[in-house]
Amino acid sequence: MMLNLSRLAILLAFQARLLQVSASQYGENHAPVEKDEDLVAAHFPDTNDVLLSPAFLTPQTILDGFRNGTDGPTDDTTLGGNDWIDYRQAKFTSEEGRLFPYVYLSEVSQARGKRKNKKLRVWIQGGVHGNEPAGDQAVLALLGKLDANKTWTRSLLEKLDIVLFPRYNPDGVSYFQRDLASNLDPNREHTKLARHQSRGIKQLLSSFSPHITVDMHEFTGTRLTDGRYKHGMDALIAPGKNLNTHRDIRNISETLFASGIARQLEVAGFRWESYFTAASSDAPGITLAEAGSDAKAGRNSYGLMQSVAILNEVRGIRLADQHFQRRVSTALTMVSTILDIALENFDEVYSTVENAIKDFITNSDDIVVTDYQNLTRRSVSFIDVTNGNLVELPTNWLSTTPTIANLTRARPEAYLIPRTWSDLAIRLKESGVIVETLDYEYRGTVEALKITSASPAREYYEGAIQVTVTTEPYRKEIRLPVGSFRVSTRQKNAALAFVTLEPENIDSYVRFNLVPVQEGDEYPIFRVLSTPTKRGRLDEL
Repeated sequence: MMLNLSRLAILLAFQARLLQVSASQYGENHAPVEKDEDLVAAHFPDTNDVLLSPAFLTPQTILDGFRNGTDGPTDDTTLGGNDWIDYRQAKFTSEEGRLFPYVYLSEVSQARGKRKNKKLRVWIQGGVHGNEPAGDQAVLALLGKLDANKTWTRSLLEKLDIVLFPRYNPDGVSYFQRDLASNLDPNREHTKLARHQSRGIKQLLSSFSPHITVDMHEFTGTRLTDGRYKHGMDALIAPGKNLNTHRDIRNISETLFASGIARQLEVAGFRWESYFTAASSDAPGITLAEAGSDAKAGRNSYGLMQSVAILNEVRGIRLADQHFQRRVSTALTMVSTILDIALENFDEVYSTVENAIKDFITNSDDIVVTDYQNLTRRSVSFIDVTNGNLVELPTNWLSTTPTIANLTRARPEAYLIPRTWSDLAIRLKESGVIVETLDYEYRGTVEALKITSASPAREYYEGAIQVTVTTEPYRKEIRLPVGSFRVSTRQKNAALAFVTLEPENIDSYVRFNLVPVQEGDEYPIFRVLSTPTKRGRLDEL
C-alpha cells in the first residue's frame, strides 16, 4: 500500500509539474532557454553574410533580455523608427492596440497608378509567433538587401509586386511569447478566425491576392530525440499540402520552389530537411510526421487561395540569442531564393498559377474532406550530443507529399447558409470568399447532411472543445428566408469554403464547435447540386 501511495504521489507531483509548465498567464509566456552545448554549437557558426536589419545595423539597441530568452532583439518601436523603411499602415490594430506597418514594393510608375496586368504578386510575412525573431529580422534584412542592391531590386520589380509584412503578431513580439496576447496561436486561427486581428490580416492578404505567399518561422531544435540526438539542420521547408489546392500549384510549390530553396541552402553551406514534427507509430524506432494538410495553419490556408505557399523555418526557438546571425542568414537565403526563383521562372509560375485558378473554378473534381499520411522510410540529419557527430538516422516518415484522400465528396455548385448563421458568412467573407446575400426566399431541392455521430474532445484546443462528426447525405426540399447566404463554389477561394463548411474536415466550423451539433441533428448548411431553384417574390412572403 505504501508503494502504491508513493507511486501516486510521484504521479501527482509529475502532473502538477506538467500543469505548471503548460499553464499560461497574461503576457510574458516565455519558452525555457535550452542553448546548445559546445559540441553541438560547433555545427552552427556565424556566416560572412552582411545582414541589413535593425538587430545587425544597430546592435547597441538589442534588448538585454534577448540573451536570456525574455525579449526579442528589437522592440516594436524599432520597426517604425528606421528612415530607410517606407511603409504603409494597416487599418486595424493588434489585441493590445499595436500598429501593423507593412511595406509595398512596386515600380515607381505603378505606385503612381499605372499598373501592368501581368505581374506576380508576392506576400512575405514574419513574426507570426512572437518568440521566433529570425522571421521578422529576415523580412527586414530582405528590405535592407533590396535597398542596398538597386540592380537586383529593379529586376525583381519589373516582374513582381511585393508586400513585406514583417511583424504579424506585435503583441507576441513585445512579450516574447509564441501566442497572441489572448494566448491563442495565430497560426491555428485560419479557419475559425476567433480574433479580430486574424480577420484583419486575412482581409488584407486576400485583397492583395498573392500568387506566392511566404511565411517565415523558427522551430525548436534542442529537444532530444531518442535520448541523445538534436536536430542537425539549419532549415525546414514545407509547401502547402492540402489536396484542395490545385495539383499544378502543389507541383510547382514542391518541385520548383521547395527544391530550389533546398539547393540554394546547400550552396550557401546550410543544412535542410522537409518540415517535420515528432510523432508515434506502431513501427519500432524514431517516427517523424511531415507537415500536415490542416487548413487552420497559414501555409495550407494560403495554398487554398490557389497560391504557391511556402513555410520557411530556421532552427532557433529556445536558443535565445545563440546562433542568431546564422539563423537570420539562413532565413534571408530562403526568402531571397524564392524571389529569384519567381523572377527566373516568371512565365512558368505566372501561367501555372493563373491557369490553375481558371481550371479550379470550372472543374468538377471531388472535394477532399479528410486525408491521411503515408508511412515510408527516410533518413534525417541529427547531431549526437555525446560526441558532436552529425549523423543520418533512419526514421519512420509519415509522408504528406502527397497525402492520401480517404473521404471525398462531390463538389456542389454552392452552399446555402441560413441567415441565422450569419456569423459563418462573415467569417467566409473575411477569409476572402465571395458570399451572396439573397434578396429572395430560397426554395429548392438540396443535399442535406444528417449527423450520424458526434464525439467531443476531452480538453480545449485553441479555445474550443473540438467535435469530430460523421454524416449521411440525403435530399430534401427547403425554404430559407430572405437574407440567407449563397456561397458559389465557382470562385478562386472556394476551397476555403470546402474546408470550413464540410463538417467532417478537421478544421471545419463544426470541428471548432462554431456550429454545435449532436447525433441525429440535421447540419444547418446545405449543398446545392445541379437542381433548379425556385424563387419566392418578396410580395408573396
